[in-house]
Amino acid sequence: MQQEKHSKAMVLGLQHLLAMYSGSILVPMMIGQALGYNSEQLTYLVSTDIFMCGVATFLQLQLNKYFGIGLPVVLGVAFQSVAPLTII
Repeated sequence: MQQEKHSKAMVLGLQHLLAMYSGSILVPMMIGQALGYNSEQLTYLVSTDIFMCGVATFLQLQLNKYFGIGLPVVLGVAFQSVAPLTII
């Protein structure tokens, strides 16, 4: 029974990681390509985005009166900003 719970938690955790990671890569690449960035600039943009997702996730793990909820919430990039940014 315990083994089944751990394997289910691992599969769900991997699913969550892949969903967050794909958004953290795809959104900066779409915006960077719309801005005409070269491959070096795209790499820097994607790396910065993944780093900031990690910082935001770490801040959510904290629990104090100013920020954070004290839960392991993985924060990523939203796709809502892509269309307006490419139009601008």
